[in-house]
Amino acid sequence: MSVFSMKGKKRAQDVVGQGSPGFPIELWIDILREAQYDDLVPCYAWLKKYALVCRAWRPHAQRLLFHRVALNHGASHCKAFLKSMSSIQDREHAALLTGSIQTLSMSLDHQEIYADIIELCSNLKELRMCLYHASFRPNVLARIARVAPSIKMLRVRAYNYSVLFQTLPLFHAVEILDVDCSPAEDAFPALSFPTPAWQLRELRYTNFRRGTHVFVDWALSGAAAGSSETLEALQIHCPSFSPSTLPELGATRVRSLFVPRVTAEDDLSLLTQLEEVWMTHPRHPPPAFAPLPPSIRYITLDALGDNDDYDNILSDLQACYERTGGRLEVITYHRQCIDREDPLDDVRALYEFCEDHGVEFRLIKPPYGSFAGERIPLSMQVTVPRATPLSSCRESALEVESLLQTWYKKRSPARRFVTKAKRAFNNVTMIHPAALAKP
Repeated sequence: MSVFSMKGKKRAQDVVGQGSPGFPIELWIDILREAQYDDLVPCYAWLKKYALVCRAWRPHAQRLLFHRVALNHGASHCKAFLKSMSSIQDREHAALLTGSIQTLSMSLDHQEIYADIIELCSNLKELRMCLYHASFRPNVLARIARVAPSIKMLRVRAYNYSVLFQTLPLFHAVEILDVDCSPAEDAFPALSFPTPAWQLRELRYTNFRRGTHVFVDWALSGAAAGSSETLEALQIHCPSFSPSTLPELGATRVRSLFVPRVTAEDDLSLLTQLEEVWMTHPRHPPPAFAPLPPSIRYITLDALGDNDDYDNILSDLQACYERTGGRLEVITYHRQCIDREDPLDDVRALYEFCEDHGVEFRLIKPPYGSFAGERIPLSMQVTVPRATPLSSCRESALEVESLLQTWYKKRSPARRFVTKAKRAFNNVTMIHPAALAKP
């Protein structure tokens, strides 16, 4: 872009001010928005530099800079933010900046300063809260309740169940909800709370303790026009959740489903609009494709077990392919490829199946797979297939066919024994400790 290389602020101001070459200011804003990304990750340092280029760039770069605000260091961070806003002498400019905040991330306790921050953001659409305390003060809760109706996307990480269920009913207008209460150590409460008034389009729930899947039942309960009628995407990380409960809850319009696994005992025949399924723990028992409806188009699997019967898995997958009328489009496989002596039998089996049936095969492997703790960004656009983590978008330089040809080398019996022992040890240590917790 020629504007970046021009010397002198006055020349840059003239060019942008005139919209040269005939570009409207909205296009310049889009260019600045896209130019901030470095390897698919937003780099706010670039936006800070853009704000210093000239007066014409300054307000637009600052509005982009304030589009997402993260105050994740508690009260001290929030106090510094409030102090910086109050120090701006031009109150109209200060209102422009705070009005630009659409995504706010905070780590909360019960102090009123957090309510001050939320009330300051007049156009807030997405709120991310990390709740460390056990409850809110009534006056703080009332102030948050006044702002809550404007929130459409809500992400909550709670360390205590009482504050979680104290907070969630306030946000009755939320459509995209992401709840992570896996750090909570107190007993899961009996859900005697009133049914929520929201109409969710997407629900994400993470809790690695067994018996806590009843939260999904509560979140989808409500009036006849509640979330069971509007839900399009469901992402569950809970070992005791069964996808067979969705028809019982009336959530038959789900298009995208992320679950630990689908087994032969599940019945998904009523999910006639289901297009995508992702099994995050498809092992012990191995995944089943027979329950999937004919509408399925996208299948994603995390790593299969080393001792799984791939012939039975492929036979089941073949039946699923025929049931869709050959309209299965993509199979995505998340799998680590670290050990050079690993034969990659599972990768080879799925790849050859896709080659034989004209299905696109995508192998996602670290560092090109999702990183630990990385979450798919919230979005009001519920599309299928769902957006993947940013790291998954990075293309691997190694093609699957080349990988299968060059990876495996014949091993000695001693080496095979060592590899199997290593694999067995790794499989044991990969179990999340919370998954072994008592109900």
